[in-house]
Amino acid sequence: MNTQTGSFVMLRSMTMLCLLSVSLMACGFKLRGAVDLPEELQKIYIAGSQHSHLVRDLSEMLGYSAEVVQNRTDADAVLVIKKEESDNRTLSVDSRGKVRESEMQYAVVYSLVKSNGDVLLDNETLLLVRDFIDDENDVIGRTNESVVISRDLKRDAAQQILRRIQALKPGSAVN
Repeated sequence: MNTQTGSFVMLRSMTMLCLLSVSLMACGFKLRGAVDLPEELQKIYIAGSQHSHLVRDLSEMLGYSAEVVQNRTDADAVLVIKKEESDNRTLSVDSRGKVRESEMQYAVVYSLVKSNGDVLLDNETLLLVRDFIDDENDVIGRTNESVVISRDLKRDAAQQILRRIQALKPGSAVN
């Protein structure tokens, strides 16, 4: 009797798990990071500095949705990161001339070209800006905050580039 009860509980658990899986798929649930790329962009080569955090983030995020190839000739399209620039500027100072508020800017220029030469995105520019307050009493925290903000800007840029690629319509080459 004990094994029958155990089998029944196991069968009921498996049934519930299957029903939950089906209902999640039916509602459009996707793993975080996965984007629906156009059919003709399933193999992408990323051209840019391999030491760049942006290129690494793009490779990782694209890996959820497409194949990131290591050879340009194997790709359906080439995503070219033409320029990355970071800049800091002071927004306000206190009465002693100490920086109180700063602004961090991150700019990227990129293009997307299909393997047949059709240009899908040409010299798209992305500018991200974040403000942060400098606390003169927390020098270590201030340094860490600027590093974290810089890293977040690059992750945000990668996500925005992927959303821009996702929004492309089939056959939407730039003339």
